[in-house]
Amino acid sequence: MADSAELLSLLVVVEFVVMAAIVALLVPLDAAIPFLPLALVFLVVLYLYRS
Repeated sequence: MADSAELLSLLVVVEFVVMAAIVALLVPLDAAIPFLPLALVFLVVLYLYRS
């Protein structure tokens, strides 16, 4: 079982990825560009964590 600090970190990463996806869908692409690289990094981290 993961400890509470690890679960909190995972929750923050998932929240950021979801919010970045929503921002990318709702705002013009030029405004969402700064969020996308970090969201991609976090997606890779989530993938590696799950595997």
